[in-house]
This record gives sequence, structure tokens and C-alpha cells, in this order.
Amino acid sequence: MGQHPGEDEGFGGEKVNFDRLLSPIKSRLRLMIARAVVVACKDKHVKIDLLAGESREDVDFFQQYGFSSRPKGSVGAVALFVGGSRDNGVVVASRGEDDDMGISLEPGEVAMHSSFGSSIILKKDGSVMIKTNTGKPLRVEGDVHVVGKVLSTDEIAAKCTDVPQVGLMDTPPAVHLSSHSHNSAVGPTSHPSPGS
Repeated sequence: MGQHPGEDEGFGGEKVNFDRLLSPIKSRLRLMIARAVVVACKDKHVKIDLLAGESREDVDFFQQYGFSSRPKGSVGAVALFVGGSRDNGVVVASRGEDDDMGISLEPGEVAMHSSFGSSIILKKDGSVMIKTNTGKPLRVEGDVHVVGKVLSTDEIAAKCTDVPQVGLMDTPPAVHLSSHSHNSAVGPTSHPSPGS
């Protein structure tokens, strides 16, 4: 055995410093995982800042299958560097640090949400809550098939006008559920009564 920690005799009897030999491997291992801040995002790549003013551009941004996001502002992240090379990085997780990304959940609940106030929450009671930013409509493109009741706290209108760049407008030929009538042999029917 060698006389100093980390040393041993090689095959030819010379002293081998294992600490010196392992130092590059230890360095690579330390560089494999890092906390980062995403400072810019374009398509599937991000620019990140690391410790001590180090930054990397065009880092692959891997996200969970079926979920996509485009971070804005400074976003905390976890970056992996394949083989410990800072030139081969991948961001595998990110988290909004701003107050506008905060959302309160009960144990077991799951949410998809944005910094603009919209969210989809899978609630602990089994329901799904879709929330848009105040005053903004929920737009569904395509047919909607409902199995069960449809309940509304406000008016329901059909045949509204879809105006490009604006959205649905409550203008003719819109038909309102609460005020429509039907033609019959004796004239138009009365408006629907609540609860009927």
C-alpha cells in the first residue's frame, strides 16, 4: 500500500495517485446535474443561466408527453448534462417562480395552468374544473357531445356569429334558450318557463 491516502503501487512498483486519476471523473459527475434558470425559450430549445455567470443556448427542452409550455420570464429548472459535458445539456423540468404561476391544490389534485390565469384542475372529488381568465370565454372547436345534464347559471344561445379575430358574437341569427318560441297551428308558443 502507498504511504499517502489515495496512493498505491502500480504493476511496476511506481506510486499511483488514484485521487489524481479519479479527479476528471469526479468533475464530470459533479457537472451532470445542475439547477438552472430558463431565460429564453424558442420552440423546443431554451437558453439557461447556471452558477457563476455560466450560460448555455439551444439546450433541448424535454417536457412530459402530452404537455407543452413556453416559459416566460425567469423560470427555475433542472438541467442534465450527458456525460458531464456542458455542451450536451437537456432541461428536463421547469417551474414558474413568479406569483402569477401559483395555484393552490388539495392533496392528490392535478392542474395544468398558465401565468395568464387559466387552468384545468382535476379535483379530489372527481370533478374537472376549467377556469379561464376573468371575462374570457372558453372556446371549444369541434363538436361537443355531452352524456348527462347540461346546467348553466346564465343564458344559453345557439347559432351565434363567429367573427374572425374576435370570437363568437351574440348577434342574429342567435337563438336564446330562455326567450325562443316555436310556430304551431295556433301561433307561436310562449317562452319556456324556468324549471320546465
